[in-house]
Amino acid sequence: MNRLIPALALVPALFATGAVAQSVSEEVTRQLWCGTALTVAFTELPDDLGEDERAEIQSYIDGGNALIAEAAAAHLEAGFTQEDVDRITAEIVPVVTEQVTGDASAAQFSFEECAAILPGSPE
Repeated sequence: MNRLIPALALVPALFATGAVAQSVSEEVTRQLWCGTALTVAFTELPDDLGEDERAEIQSYIDGGNALIAEAAAAHLEAGFTQEDVDRITAEIVPVVTEQVTGDASAAQFSFEECAAILPGSPE
């Protein structure tokens, strides 16, 4: 019985350690924010755009989706569940939408910062 008490005392520490292990780097946070911002900013555009403009816009949407996918994969590798990732990505959309469509100075990252991390962009 005396051995059981110290073992039980470790249980909360094990749960706390699991929660601490679930963190991602600032780069992953930037990927998720920028990917979301690019898809939000470029999805709702006028219909009268030319073919070249549409192709450029589509490249930003595709790049944004790629950043979101990379950030989701990094979250999973860090120990988050798929449900956690789905919740995190859903919760960030209204926050980013408000920052992107409202006062641009409130945005967490600039367009230039986001464009610089797009897949295939020169670093």
